[in-house]
Amino acid sequence: MERKTELSTVKIALIYVGSMIGAGFASGKEAWQFFGVFGKLGFAGVLVSTLLYTGLGYITTSIAHKKRTADLSELVSPIRSKGINTFIGTMMCIFLLVAYIALTAAGGALLESKVGLPSQLGSLVFCTACILTALGGFQSVASKLGRISPVLLCVTLVLGVYLIGTHWSAIAAIEPHQASKVASHWLPTAVAYVGYNGTAALPVLGQCAMHSDSQKRTVNGATLGGVILGLCCLILFLATSTDPALSANSSFPMMDLCARVFPALGIVYAIMLLLAIFMAQTSVFYGFTTKLGERKHKNLIIWVVGLAGYGLSLYGFSNMVANVYPIVGYMSLAFFGLEIVNYIKARKL
Repeated sequence: MERKTELSTVKIALIYVGSMIGAGFASGKEAWQFFGVFGKLGFAGVLVSTLLYTGLGYITTSIAHKKRTADLSELVSPIRSKGINTFIGTMMCIFLLVAYIALTAAGGALLESKVGLPSQLGSLVFCTACILTALGGFQSVASKLGRISPVLLCVTLVLGVYLIGTHWSAIAAIEPHQASKVASHWLPTAVAYVGYNGTAALPVLGQCAMHSDSQKRTVNGATLGGVILGLCCLILFLATSTDPALSANSSFPMMDLCARVFPALGIVYAIMLLLAIFMAQTSVFYGFTTKLGERKHKNLIIWVVGLAGYGLSLYGFSNMVANVYPIVGYMSLAFFGLEIVNYIKARKL
């Protein structure tokens, strides 16, 4: 049996937050699309998201402790069923590939924005580098690039607080803007936001429970992590609301807002964001390749799927966030419905 360790409440909270924070979050586009477009109702959306993040952390770690497992199917499904396990595995592959497509589009859009390289060519560069890295073994690369996200997060939040403090009058006057047709109401949009991002945290939260020697600390840490995630959403929502026109038209609002205030920092932020996009893109694509198992022509399948994802990425990063992310978020609600039933059942153990 694997030895358990004394994970602190704060460390567990940061692990939870770290599993949710990526390039899409740091760009500010998600915060604008899921909260900012609704004006002052964005506050209500942030509150709902915070409650859902907190509930997700509490329920998942409780199930993991009760069932003594970090297996995704065991965490989600209240019954043992090959069909449900297949469904969960298929859905996870879909989520991973949607994230890969969106990040491929994001890389191309960022290269076009900063160096003038056509987005189609930039996305192809990201796609090719991602496939080659995944084929060559990604773990060692991820361990090095994984240090970028915390730094990017800190810079993003510090600058977000600065923008809020210096542009409070603009925030006080925020008004609703045109929302995506598939995410046109603040309440289901907030739920879909957590649904899309939350699935990535399930196995991580399960591992926290398995490696912790205290159920109380694990549950408290996951709950604290949900509150921190809500605070991050609030800061980015308010920061992107300081310039609604820029946030609506930019694929990377936080980068452009930084460049407007500190031009040199905008360049540094862009470089960090490029690395973070590549890290997240390769992580999710590598995750997909591991689900293929050992099979004939595996490398060919990886190339075909990777290049097909590049073709779909030409739909554009902003369009992906506005129209595809919410749909995937709604689809993921099936997970959380099953997980709530699983939690109720697990409490009787």
